Amino acid sequence: LHFHRGKIHHIQAGNPNGRQEADEIFLEYQEQAASGKLQFRRWPLRAVSRGPLLTNYFSHNAGEPYKYVGGDANTVPFNLAPTAVCNARRLIEKRVKQALNIPVIFNEVLSAAYMERQKMAFHSDNEVGLGPVVAGLSLGSPALMHFRLHPRFDPEREKRGILLSIVLRHGDILVMDGAGVQECYEHTVVPNNFRIAATARQIGATHS
Repeated sequence: LHFHRGKIHHIQAGNPNGRQEADEIFLEYQEQAASGKLQFRRWPLRAVSRGPLLTNYFSHNAGEPYKYVGGDANTVPFNLAPTAVCNARRLIEKRVKQALNIPVIFNEVLSAAYMERQKMAFHSDNEVGLGPVVAGLSLGSPALMHFRLHPRFDPEREKRGILLSIVLRHGDILVMDGAGVQECYEHTVVPNNFRIAATARQIGATHS
């Protein structure tokens, strides 16, 4: 990435054995959403200049509140969270430790469901108190993740083109490692079809 601020790690699911856990979690998400145990909703964005807007995807938050989407109203503690969410967090932590030797413990998971033609717009995970490592598990349809410079580092929009594109497939985990990733860049995810993503973060005053 431009400026070399932080690192992007793409942990691929690999062979069928590596995708088995992802298969089970993907099915679990769908079954628990269908039964009502896991409630996906569209929430207002935290701050927009054009008045109230809803997210272009359905989400559910567990652990610490994530103010960007829903805040406290969209959050359940992990001891009350659906097992799909807890299993997704467990898999993310395990794969990050195995691949990168980063013994991170995440205290928040935002689960997002994308229907056909839904996507997440360009943004940064730069909420106050956010830890330096953000990791997301992709489930279902492949998606393209794009990175570009944050507007503050390209005020004249001369370099606002895509700096990096990554194809995320079922069972892959994408890790944004370092606070500089959120400070210097924005990212978007564009799925091909139905997709669920579980994004894990560390949120707390110690990271402010």
